[in-house]
Amino acid sequence: MLTILAAASEDDKHFSDALAGVLHKHFAQHSDFMLCNIDAYNANKMDKVVAVYKSTPLKATSFELAAFAVAVVDSQNKALLEHVSATRLPAITCGLAARDTISLSSMTTHSTVIDLRRGITCLDNSHAEPQEIPLRTSAPIDSFLLMSAAAILILCGKIDCLKEGFI
Repeated sequence: MLTILAAASEDDKHFSDALAGVLHKHFAQHSDFMLCNIDAYNANKMDKVVAVYKSTPLKATSFELAAFAVAVVDSQNKALLEHVSATRLPAITCGLAARDTISLSSMTTHSTVIDLRRGITCLDNSHAEPQEIPLRTSAPIDSFLLMSAAAILILCGKIDCLKEGFI
């Protein structure tokens, strides 16, 4: 099972619900992943952990027992990048800067192009190569929500879900 930890402030409380809503569309079973607040996480021997950082968590989190752990980070927040660096997790940065792993090359009300700028090693040890993935959206969507959901789907080997064109 995949455990997704959301680090979002009270102001971004809707972020976790929106992320779960997007991901539930692409996972066959609701039990394929568990999403919880990162501040409620207790380290155990979970196989796969993806920590999504929209804001800095209230407490430090250890991922030493996880067999696989990676951070998905909003790169616009410099303090957040420093916090994630201190966790020593490999990071997938999401944002509009040239250095980001996942970016958007275009975004309109009903379409977006996800730009995977660097290869990513997936949870199953397969590799997702750099590419652009055009998507159609039914409504405007927060750019970090879109990029972090794409990062999770790519990590889970579900890049074909994105290539179908809907999120």
